[in-house]
Amino acid sequence: MSDVSDREKFEFDREKWRADLEMRGREVAVKEREQASSKWRSPLVVAILAAAAAAIGNGIVAVVNGTQQVSLENSKAESTRILEMIKTGNSEAAARNLDFLLRSGLITDPERVDKVAAFLRNLPPGAGPSLPAPSGTEALSEGVKQSLQDYIANLDKLGFPAGEPIRVKVEATPAGPSAYYLDNMIVIDPKLATDRSVPFREYSHHVLTSKLKKDWEGHYAAIESGVADYLACSYLNNPKFGEVAAKAFGLKDPFIRNLANDENFADFKNKTDKATSTERMQMPYDGAKVWGGALWAIRTALGRDVADPIVAAAWLAMNWSSADTAFPLAFTTALLDAAKQKAPATTDTVKAILQSRKFPLPS
Repeated sequence: MSDVSDREKFEFDREKWRADLEMRGREVAVKEREQASSKWRSPLVVAILAAAAAAIGNGIVAVVNGTQQVSLENSKAESTRILEMIKTGNSEAAARNLDFLLRSGLITDPERVDKVAAFLRNLPPGAGPSLPAPSGTEALSEGVKQSLQDYIANLDKLGFPAGEPIRVKVEATPAGPSAYYLDNMIVIDPKLATDRSVPFREYSHHVLTSKLKKDWEGHYAAIESGVADYLACSYLNNPKFGEVAAKAFGLKDPFIRNLANDENFADFKNKTDKATSTERMQMPYDGAKVWGGALWAIRTALGRDVADPIVAAAWLAMNWSSADTAFPLAFTTALLDAAKQKAPATTDTVKAILQSRKFPLPS
């Protein structure tokens, strides 16, 4: 009887011990799970997660707001640009300006591009919108400054240094309508202020000559004048320089110079070699037709996007420290070198155009 009691007691204690061990194991497992989950529920972790979520949310909001703001500013800028372009007082000129905005990519909103393009396609000749041209010298000055902004940006893309800030002054010039660039200032007569090619040419003088400090004469002035004409006309996609100015001057031609010409350098050189000192004062303007005409012929053959960088690179590579008579050959050499660098396949075309117009070429 005693043996049975002792064995039963032993079995009971063993089962109790097993049950106790199993319970302790469960308690340990529960505590481990609680400790693992408590890390994510601790105030510090919760605060860090909340801050991270807030930062991500703020970042997304900032990106969305920034994108919308940029889109809004671009839309405002395009609307302002369109309004400025039709402030001509002339319906046909306003239509040409709108067409220029489309072709130059200055209107980028797809819906607006489609609407303006459709409007121009269906526009009867001589019809279309136009707002009164600005009146008063202050309004004219502001109009010139605004039109220069996009032109300056275009020259920047071509690699021309902006130089010092330029001032614009619209005022009646004593000797009749004229425009000139002097000491970082463009002075333009009110009668010429609505002809965008005029201030564009004067600003071109600013970027082409402001760092050279050379006397504007001889072949240097002829080449510079031709490049200035070319840059303005190429930007406007119109080879006729000074169409509004020609009317103000009372010229028989409806332009001051037409770069779509067949002028050749040999005739120009013969004329200037025999010219008197007084006649040589006309050399920069006669040279503008010759050099500008050659550059326009290159543009016609290659397209604006190829020709403009070649012309810019040639000018920026020029060394103007040698004798004036050496500049024509030096510049044609620079043009050919720039063509090889920018668009090698075009070099023969550039050379053929210069050769046909009897320019000096490197051997």
